[in-house]
Amino acid sequence: MSGAFTWSPISTRVSQFAYFDQVLDRPVWSGRKVLDFGGNVGGLLAGAGSNIEHADYWCIDLNRAAVEEGQRRYPRAHFMHYDRHSSQFNPGGVRHLPIPDCGLKFDIILAFSVFTHAHQTEVNELVHQLQSMLAPGGVLAFTFCDARYDRALSSPDVPSGSDVRKILEKLKDKPSAREIRQTRDIDEIVEQARQANWCILIDEKLHVEPGPEICNQERAGAPGESYNSYFTVDYMASLFPEGTVLAPVSPEWQHCCILRNE
Repeated sequence: MSGAFTWSPISTRVSQFAYFDQVLDRPVWSGRKVLDFGGNVGGLLAGAGSNIEHADYWCIDLNRAAVEEGQRRYPRAHFMHYDRHSSQFNPGGVRHLPIPDCGLKFDIILAFSVFTHAHQTEVNELVHQLQSMLAPGGVLAFTFCDARYDRALSSPDVPSGSDVRKILEKLKDKPSAREIRQTRDIDEIVEQARQANWCILIDEKLHVEPGPEICNQERAGAPGESYNSYFTVDYMASLFPEGTVLAPVSPEWQHCCILRNE
């Protein structure tokens, strides 16, 4: 395994609801059908309290263990395993597998820190599939990371620097991280990422606007490897010109793209 971080299939994050509640300008949640794409064990539902009715919540996730645990925690909610290939989260999955049909249209579809681990072609493919699952008047909101964004802008407790720099600094002491032994090596990689419209950092190796050979759908990967994608705000806006791109909501450092089914 080339994984650089200790990885668990079960996420403890519960801040997703507060994030989306703010970027969506405090929408009405009660009575709305909500799809949490990549929702793991239902951290969105945990953070929502009584705002989202459990029977109106669906979660689709690549990790079977997380789906089973989420269903155990929230028996009235709906959890579905999505056995699609992901080099980081589900390397044994089926390549190019479409999103499963839930049998209904959704008023709100959310994806927090899902497309931060995907190739650009996969982002396009999956976002358009999710758009087709929206009810009339529905909204899709998903997060993404910009390699130019200084994480200290979101949290004063975090040292200044981009997410790329934070990851490389964590990796530099790993035996496999031969390319980032010196600060100047990290500086060079960070600057390359800043200059790119989009890029992927796989462990310590940066791939600038890579072709399909680096796509999640074209390589095997390993569970828990560090696979992080970055898109500039302008580039994401060019991919989805009908959408609205919003700045991060503190303390998170991820931007948000909002697409509405008018």
